[in-house]
Amino acid sequence: MAFDILCDFDGTISRSDVTDHLLETLARPGWEALEDAWTRGEIGSAECMARQVEFIDASPAELDAALDQVEIDPGFPAFLHAAQGLGARVTVVSDGIDYAIRRVLARHGVRGLALRANRLVVTGARSYRLEHPHAASGCPAGTCKCAVAGALPAAPSLLIGDGRSDFCGSGAVDLVLAKGALVAHCAEIGRRHVAFSEFCDLTAELPAIVALLAAEAPRRTVAA
Repeated sequence: MAFDILCDFDGTISRSDVTDHLLETLARPGWEALEDAWTRGEIGSAECMARQVEFIDASPAELDAALDQVEIDPGFPAFLHAAQGLGARVTVVSDGIDYAIRRVLARHGVRGLALRANRLVVTGARSYRLEHPHAASGCPAGTCKCAVAGALPAAPSLLIGDGRSDFCGSGAVDLVLAKGALVAHCAEIGRRHVAFSEFCDLTAELPAIVALLAAEAPRRTVAA
């Protein structure tokens, strides 16, 4: 069965939030105030991250060195291989930074995945800006996961995620594989989900997950 997987990156594939790591390692003071404003709901993540990236003061080599400190869930490559073997089209969908995601994944032997994320643009020897090619009108996120999910072909789909940026996208797919805050969100609103902690858990459960997805997709189509 052909199906689509949309997978979050920060805190889901990666062990930590990569943007926060870059800011903590390479940014001039001042980005923290923007983080506080985002936490209070005063600005959206697109505005927050775009303004924060302007605080990064690093050469491309220093940026790469910081990214090379980032680890991923060691079970992700095996999960990816198993999912693709069962017919999955896997897209990484992130409100993070495209260059960072590609660099981290390549370091761990994962290349060629479709990616929807914010675009990092070099503006000087030590400066950068952020563009949002996957934003949507009315959505405060730099990458609107609802819009990405809504543009999928008519096939069963699932989202893998862990937090706030995945809340809206989780309502536009047939099944959610959730960890962290996304588990509580799905439970609170009654959204069908499978909770997990590590990708190795999902790999072991993949045949059952695909069977559940096949059963869930027609039900969601009828409900819609």
